[in-house]
This record gives sequence, structure tokens and C-alpha cells, in this order.
Amino acid sequence: MNKRKDMPRQEGEKRRRTFPRGLVNVLNGTFLTREKVLANMPFLLFVAGLMLFYIGYGYWTERTVRELDRTSSELKEMRSEYITVRSLLERTESQSQVADDISGLGLRESRVPPAKIAVEQKELTKLRSKP
Repeated sequence: MNKRKDMPRQEGEKRRRTFPRGLVNVLNGTFLTREKVLANMPFLLFVAGLMLFYIGYGYWTERTVRELDRTSSELKEMRSEYITVRSLLERTESQSQVADDISGLGLRESRVPPAKIAVEQKELTKLRSKP
């Protein structure tokens, strides 16, 4: 005898319909009313909270990484600007450049070194006390 023919058809149909029925129960929410699910509801809520926290942490991490990248690029740009300005300042502060710039004003560079003037303390106090 063939065992396939002896098996009742209803049992075979139940096995085939188990998955779609379970899917329908999940989609319409009737599985939430079962005792096992209700008994574990605090744990399920805890897991849902952890999932929300994990998602939020991921967004926060992405934002922090983007800010670090933006800050790093700004730092590189400012560093290059600093180097450019410093080299320009060094060029304009050189003695030959200053001498060329003041020659346009009618001034000329002194070739005589400056002399130090020595004044005694007594003379300095006399000069300060005179009205």
C-alpha cells in the first residue's frame, strides 16, 4: 500500500497552511495576546528599548564622525593659510623690503648705528622734578 494515499488529506493541508496562518497572526497582531508573549512583555519592551538606543547611538556616532572630518579639513585649511601669511610677513619684514618701502615716502635708511645715551640717576630725578 501507498502510505501517501492512506494519510488523511486534512493533516497535509494543515501543515501547508501553518506558515501563512502564522504570518497572518504576526501581521494582524493576534500573537501578542498569547500567554507566553504576555508573560515576557517586560523583556520584549526592554529589547525594543535597547534597539531604539542602538539606532540613536548609531546616528550620534555618524554625526560625531562627520563633525570630526569637517573640523579636520578646517584645521588643514587654517594651517595652510597660517603658513602663507607667515611667509608673506617674513618677506615684508626683511630689511631690504622695509628700505624699499620707505624710500617711496622720501625716507632713507640710516647708515650710522644708534648711540646709547647714559644719564645718571641724580640728573634724571632733577629733570623729572622740574615743573
